[in-house]
Amino acid sequence: MNKNSTARTVAFLGVTLALVFVFLLIETYAFSAFFGNFTPAALTIPLAIAVAVTGKKWRMFVGGTLLGVSSFILAIIISNPIFLNPLISVLPRVIIGIVAYFICVLFKNLFKNAQSNFVKNVLPYSLAGIFGVLTNTVLVSIMLWVFNYQALAAVFTLIISVNFVGEIIAAAILVPIFATLINKIERN
Repeated sequence: MNKNSTARTVAFLGVTLALVFVFLLIETYAFSAFFGNFTPAALTIPLAIAVAVTGKKWRMFVGGTLLGVSSFILAIIISNPIFLNPLISVLPRVIIGIVAYFICVLFKNLFKNAQSNFVKNVLPYSLAGIFGVLTNTVLVSIMLWVFNYQALAAVFTLIISVNFVGEIIAAAILVPIFATLINKIERN
């Protein structure tokens, strides 16, 4: 790896971390009045998934990890005791990038001969986003159950009824947009 490539990678990671953290702050403060501590990650999860499914294979670990670390840091800042546990705030987010990456690769291979540009170039990213959100919701719910059984019923109901639906829609729409932007930036 040459110095120019290393500098670009560090710059990419820095800008991505800043965007994820700013999006997370906006979501936290904009939605907290309506939903309390559990706000839909309508911008951050799609951005994390888009980072995971674009570029080199190692990025499948980057997007989710940056989201998880940002969630953990924000939990410290706003004193959210649930997400102070890295097994709840970080681990599920690392895994969403991995799942999203392999779903995207699978559907790109399945649709590589499709005539429709949408099916060939957009749908794999949308499906990666949907599966990434599903992974996040399931794993966070499991970790909540492991660490605090009493809170599971209320949290799970809230996640499924409000956050989950918004996150699925946002991911299906925004992951292809973010992925396209990331790919264009990297080509230049």
